[in-house]
Amino acid sequence: MPPDSDLVWKALADPTRRAILDLLRDRPRTTGDVAESFPALTRFGVMKHLGVLEQAELVLVRRRGRERWNYLNGVPLRSAYERWMRPYADQWADSLLRLTDTVEQPEKGSIMSTTSALPLASMDIAQETRVAAPREKVFDALCKMGDWWPHRFHEHSQVHFEPTVGGRFWEEWGDGGALYATVDRIRRPELLECTGPMGMSGPVLGVFTINLDEDGEQTVLKLTHRAYGDIDEETRTGYTEGWGRIMGVLSSYLGLAG
Repeated sequence: MPPDSDLVWKALADPTRRAILDLLRDRPRTTGDVAESFPALTRFGVMKHLGVLEQAELVLVRRRGRERWNYLNGVPLRSAYERWMRPYADQWADSLLRLTDTVEQPEKGSIMSTTSALPLASMDIAQETRVAAPREKVFDALCKMGDWWPHRFHEHSQVHFEPTVGGRFWEEWGDGGALYATVDRIRRPELLECTGPMGMSGPVLGVFTINLDEDGEQTVLKLTHRAYGDIDEETRTGYTEGWGRIMGVLSSYLGLAG
């Protein structure tokens, strides 16, 4: 179930809240880090803005000890784009926007390995969505990712998922294939955790975790994807948007499955 669009548009209407989302697009931050980035505001003012963003599900909060970490949630943004923007967008407009972003985007430094010239960086994604289906049904759909998984290297390939510890999540085509990840933990019907590159090229260590929580007749799907290695800003943005699309496809699949 998509987030309340009125709450999303209300949250996006404020320039400070948009600036907070821009800040979180780079990486998740503690509430203190966010407050320090807006010296003209009081900490209370920053927390009030974060509360509006959290209510609209544009920001997810994860607590680590005493720290409150804020994550950008791409699902509501993707839903708003699909509902209002995509039908009216065309290829030239998209190309011009990408060109503008490329020209205006400041260069960002990267963490360099002391033993190699390879630029290393981290990726930390957290997203959350509600699905109008029982938790057991959502978990069963996750175990059948080969039926609905939308991202493939080859158009006519097959995607397989083995829902058991040590099981493989991979894509297979006529003369080859690619391993996405391996199942590390599985606890039906509430937890799935896999380790692997998930299609990223180059040396990458990554793990994605999906938690399913019951909320009445709905299921709250909470995803985290953390990775470290040869990861650039384009890859980080692509995976943030990609997970949002995947959640949308999963919701559609569950609807068709009845």
